[in-house]
Amino acid sequence: MGTPKDSLVTRSKILQAAGLLFTEKGFKGVTVREIALSAKVPLGALNYHFRTKEALYREVLLEACRVASVPEDEQAYLLTLPAEHALFEIIKESLALFRDQAESHWQTAILSRECRNPGPVFEELADEYFRPQAEFLNRILSKAANRPATDFSVQFAGISVIGLMETCGLYRRYVAAVSPGLLEHGEKDDWFARQITRMVIRTASA
Repeated sequence: MGTPKDSLVTRSKILQAAGLLFTEKGFKGVTVREIALSAKVPLGALNYHFRTKEALYREVLLEACRVASVPEDEQAYLLTLPAEHALFEIIKESLALFRDQAESHWQTAILSRECRNPGPVFEELADEYFRPQAEFLNRILSKAANRPATDFSVQFAGISVIGLMETCGLYRRYVAAVSPGLLEHGEKDDWFARQITRMVIRTASA
């Protein structure tokens, strides 16, 4: 008989396998049998933990959001820092996370897929994660630019941060191909993070 710890391990294995497969093939391109084989668990274990493929896909997306989000306690700490310093720390840590995910993980990639092709879970993700995270980032940018967080320049800067971090963190082969040497230069002494910080503060202030 399995223990609660065994159950958690099995659930985690299923989420990891499903995340990789959904990222690669999309929701419709993956079968539950394929996920069970990849996770090396019985098909019954997948049905026990998630009941349906739709429920599993929802949980994969929620897990991806949890990994990609700044936790509330960390948000509270960052809001006590000077705005430019806080923004730099957010960007530096996010770039590191994106680099790691480009090499071995799937969370950011599956969220990018979901944003490009929204499914039934998208509005739930937007309510629980996307909007609150954007509002937090806009509060930092608002302080840095001395403008209201509702200002469209501030909001545009917040969206721009995501695009710049994804490009420099996830699309590394593209950056290396179009700008030889930039990747190596950008990762020395947090150059990418410093440049992005300056750019988005200027954008928020424009």
